[in-house]
Amino acid sequence: MTTALSDAVASELRGRLSEVCAQIGIDPDGARLVKYTMNAVFVAPPVVIRLAAGSHAATLAHRVVAVAASLEKAGMPTVQLAPGVPSQPVFSGEWVATVWRYVPTTGHEPKPVDLAAPLRALHSLERLDVALPRWSPIEKFRWRLDAAAALPPGEAAELEQWSRRELGLQAADLLRDLHRRCDEVEEDLRRLAWQLPPGVIHGDAHTGNLLLPATGYGGPARLGPLLCDLDGMCIGPREWDLVPTAHGATRFGRSTGDYHGFVRAYGVDLTAWAGWPVLRRIRELQLVTSTVDALTGRPDVARELAHRLRSLFSNDLGATWRRYR
Repeated sequence: MTTALSDAVASELRGRLSEVCAQIGIDPDGARLVKYTMNAVFVAPPVVIRLAAGSHAATLAHRVVAVAASLEKAGMPTVQLAPGVPSQPVFSGEWVATVWRYVPTTGHEPKPVDLAAPLRALHSLERLDVALPRWSPIEKFRWRLDAAAALPPGEAAELEQWSRRELGLQAADLLRDLHRRCDEVEEDLRRLAWQLPPGVIHGDAHTGNLLLPATGYGGPARLGPLLCDLDGMCIGPREWDLVPTAHGATRFGRSTGDYHGFVRAYGVDLTAWAGWPVLRRIRELQLVTSTVDALTGRPDVARELAHRLRSLFSNDLGATWRRYR
């Protein structure tokens, strides 16, 4: 399924893509949008282009470029920056792009067990050559909420209409409630006694951020499955990298058998730990705040976000969520 966008948003993305492609010598005509949640991801073999905007996008892109180079040097099972692009990131107005080596894949959907080996390899690192930030998830959620509160008038009006229609709340009340939940879970987080030692973590380790290279791929395929989307790389609790797989089985209706396969391969069952409910709440706040400031022109995302928020507010732990498209 492709990402559903309004004509205005699609035109904006295509314009930015064309400017980036002109700078790196790639024909944009064959580029295909495969994902747009926080970043717009275009596949244009032999490269993949990730476009982002926002007040922190440039800083993050510079760090991700440095992190990717360091991970490649360390032989980690992660995607690589595109060769032949001498200077990254690449800018188009307020938008920033990173350009990656295209990885032809098997076409099979990655399974949770496929995450175990690359995560164990990544978690074996004691450090990288690049200074990584400390894991601070609640800070990022607040950035998003503050960005939603400061939207331009037109987008703010759309957020207000959507919130009233879908949730029966004024947008200000919605954002206030989410801020309160951030405060509460942050306090609970301070009291957690972690099981695993802290270290280098991916930060958003789910099967949607995993590639299964096709046989004969000339890149780091010898390493097996490859982790992509390196934006969340940081120093933090290794338990956090286990949360998306556990959450997939408990919230997204994914196979419990697949989850237990991951547990056997990695060696830790997060759901059996007393701290799991706290990390689950953090994950759910992450998945609702990640798009609340960027709903304009994205009807599928808006519908799914409303569903998630309704189940969150009613404390319906049995409601099944779907991936953003």
